[in-house]
Parts: sequence; C-alpha cells; structure tokens
Amino acid sequence: MPREIRRCSLLTGLALCAVLVGGVGVAQASDNTLRLTLNSYSTKIVKDENAVSNGLLVQYPKGHWKVLTRALKHEVGDLQALTGKLKHQSASSSRGRKAKADIVKGLSLIAEAYGALRKDVLAVHGGAVPASTVNAAIATDKKGRKKLKTGLKLLG
Repeated sequence: MPREIRRCSLLTGLALCAVLVGGVGVAQASDNTLRLTLNSYSTKIVKDENAVSNGLLVQYPKGHWKVLTRALKHEVGDLQALTGKLKHQSASSSRGRKAKADIVKGLSLIAEAYGALRKDVLAVHGGAVPASTVNAAIATDKKGRKKLKTGLKLLG
C-alpha cells in the first residue's frame, strides 16, 4: 500500500475516533450541566424545606400561619425556578433524559402540593385545614419525592 493511502486512512481513523470521543464528552457535559444546576439550587431548597418544616410543626400550631404561607411561597417559587432552568437544558444521554424527566416531574408535583397547601391555609386564615386536603397534599408530595429520588439516582 502506498504511503499516502496509509496516511489518509490513519488520519481518517483518528478523525472518526475524535468524533466518537467528542460525542461522549458532549453527552457527559450536558449531564454535568444538569448536576451543576441541581447543586446550585440545593442549598436554597434545603433552607426553604427547613423553613416550611419550622412553619408547619412549630409556628402554625401556635397560630403564626403567615410564617408557614411565606415559607411555602418561597419554596414553590424556588422549585418552579429550578424546574424552568432544567426544562431549558438538554441531556444527551438516555439516562440523563430519563433522569431529567423524572426530576422535572417530581419537582412539579412537590411545587403543586405546596401551592395547594398554601392556598388552603390562606383560605381558612390560619384556621384548621380539613384533613382530606392535607392528606391529598401529602400524597402528592410523596409521589413527587419518589419521582425526584428516582431521577437523582439515574443522574448519579
């Protein structure tokens, strides 16, 4: 085989390998972007969760219902902001796409549950919220957390 043909085939093989390896790197980069976005919101969401827990377990029974509604409002806003950011990002691996879909669905369900609970507390002006509506919000929250946990496991 002439030297020029060998050189051309070698360069073509190297270019093909570079394209294939480059594609894997891009896929990993997109999944890493999802991870970075989740990590950037994690401290804010943990802080909001603690405020909701404090409002629900400590402040609401004492009649301080505005603390709970404010915490729920912040939590819903942050969850919706994170959901919006994740929706605009792309995951290029199949696991990343499945994880993103599960995470977005889970966050949406949790935000929906907290929004409904906030609406119910505001409707009764800090009075007793019917158990059925609280149980419905808890069930939706649990469903969302399960989806979120599944998505986070897939994203790894």
